[in-house]
Amino acid sequence: MKPTSKPDLDTVLDEFASLSGPPDVATLRFFVNHYPEFERELIEFATHWIATDALRSKQPITAETVDSIVNRTMSRVQAIMDAEERPKKLVDLAADIRAAGYDFQSFQRTVNIDRSILDCLIDRLVNPPTLPARLVEAVSDALKRTADDFRDYVRLPPALASANKSRGRPRAVQVDFSMLVRDSDLPDTDKTRWLGEAPDPKLAA
Repeated sequence: MKPTSKPDLDTVLDEFASLSGPPDVATLRFFVNHYPEFERELIEFATHWIATDALRSKQPITAETVDSIVNRTMSRVQAIMDAEERPKKLVDLAADIRAAGYDFQSFQRTVNIDRSILDCLIDRLVNPPTLPARLVEAVSDALKRTADDFRDYVRLPPALASANKSRGRPRAVQVDFSMLVRDSDLPDTDKTRWLGEAPDPKLAA
């Protein structure tokens, strides 16, 4: 019996290009799972395709614009693929932020917090019942996690690495979210908005 030969890159890309339109995440994942040896090429092809399709209605089109959109799209698609390898349980907020395609600054802008608040969330130095429902929703949406994933994370014991320490046993001190907001570098309008938010009912229960 003659062994079946493996498809080459051109054959795989021809099959990929025969789709009726730019691939969604599920389709891209299907192709990558079937042809893992061509993962990089498939992702690059998909990002160029998606970017080109997005540019059809944009005028004028410059090389810089194309490069910018391709790079952003590439980062997001790669992050989606990397997310497959994330732990099912959220145990490291900093790592999850990077896996979702953000750096700390872009995540802060997305969620509308500053670095001091983010650091306290990462180290779980915030009193969970004081976290606003809007923050729980914003963080979980940005990470493509469920709200319960984030709730379970902030309920874990505080990280002692960044906690207040003494000569004896290190002890973490959790503070209310409102205190973090007041001490943050956020604009006054954002502070007022956060201070007016209701606590998340599941964390406050």
